[in-house]
Amino acid sequence: MKKQNKKNEKIMKTIKIITISLLIVLVSMIGFFGIYKQNKNQMSNVVKDYTYAMDLNGARTIKLTLNTDNSDEVKTEENYKTAKEIIEKRLKKLGAEEYKVNVNNENGEITVQIPENLNTDTIVSNLTTVGKFEILDSETNDVLLDNNSIESSKVLYNRATSGTSVYLEIAFNKDGKNKLEEISKTYVKTENNTTDENTTTDENATTEENNTEATENTNETNTENTTSEKSSKTEKKISLKIDDSELMSTTFDEPITSGKIQLSVGKATTDSTTLKGYVEQAQNVATVLDSGKLPVKYDMKKNQYILSNITEQDLTYVAVTIAIIAIIAIIVLIIKYKTNGLVAGIAYTGLAALYLLLIRYTNVVISIDSIFAITMMLAFNYIFTIILLSNIKKMKAENVENAVQKSVTETYKKFFSRIIPVCILAIVFCFIKWTPINSFGMITFWGIVIIAIYNATITNLLFRIKNK
Repeated sequence: MKKQNKKNEKIMKTIKIITISLLIVLVSMIGFFGIYKQNKNQMSNVVKDYTYAMDLNGARTIKLTLNTDNSDEVKTEENYKTAKEIIEKRLKKLGAEEYKVNVNNENGEITVQIPENLNTDTIVSNLTTVGKFEILDSETNDVLLDNNSIESSKVLYNRATSGTSVYLEIAFNKDGKNKLEEISKTYVKTENNTTDENTTTDENATTEENNTEATENTNETNTENTTSEKSSKTEKKISLKIDDSELMSTTFDEPITSGKIQLSVGKATTDSTTLKGYVEQAQNVATVLDSGKLPVKYDMKKNQYILSNITEQDLTYVAVTIAIIAIIAIIVLIIKYKTNGLVAGIAYTGLAALYLLLIRYTNVVISIDSIFAITMMLAFNYIFTIILLSNIKKMKAENVENAVQKSVTETYKKFFSRIIPVCILAIVFCFIKWTPINSFGMITFWGIVIIAIYNATITNLLFRIKNK
């Protein structure tokens, strides 16, 4: 009976290990190769692709040259540097994941490199916009407010039964707020009343008396005054312009004391595509206003996509090399630790596959530097596995109870105490905006996270079943 129970336990243990191993194999197939389905007569991978940095994927390269309308007074090195800073602000606000901006201080030419994606054309269209903002008297063209009065701008929404409306809100600084209030009191609708008076004769009366001696005729006139009032409206308007293009001409109904104005963009709509267009239009204007006015005008001389020097074939060679090294390392584990080494190899493969999926779905940008980070994290997990296998072997030889659990605890203490500096650097790098460093930090951070979680669950479970 005991032999039968022992045999059944062994069978169940084998079934559990095989089941978990098959799940790991399935995840590994998805992580390494993807899931393909037919789409329009061709097979496409439904698993999200990696996001590559410009050093691997190439970049859209834009060259900006000075417009011929620029006077000699504005063609200064200081203005060229200011223009570069403003363009960098615009790229950041428009959500460019990575960018490089270089300026020639002698001729003012600016070269911009940004990744190629769905937003690239929108970003490019905002680079040459000067961003000149003015509120003028519509009759005299006197400038009442300009860029110097703007503090910030943002996009607002208003949902109603008729649809969603999009507004561009412009907030003015302290000086601009006071000016806006004064303007809103001056440029208002006024109503003029005029009065007309008319005098008319409306009654003639004649009285006759029959008298033998005299006849008296009396003509009596009664006068009635009538008054009519006429009302007319006169408007003193302001004109709001961006880059000398008039957006609207209007008056104010009441004084504005908040220091903010809201401009309607398009009409209320329920169509998502139309709404997206309105939002994009408003966001572009807000970005230009927030970034500041270019001190010089630019024309776009070149706008083309330039491939990276590193080809897809080069990346394939790197991936195959890493895979071969990993396979050799797993074979070494199997030779040294037998079945425990095999279990460790299966767990290691699953972690690598999950790690690659995690990198895809957390939208981490992969650069040349981050490839090194991926390799480093896989090496870290291999070191973790060796320490764990060594502890299990040692504690089993000493007949320690709950050898696997104690080995896992001991391994965590030993491993993570040694990589504390790496953890700190990874977190710091995550907050650095430069893509190569940020990418390295993010990939290292997620690598440490998955090593901690995966080994505490899957790897631990496999070893507990195997050594039960």
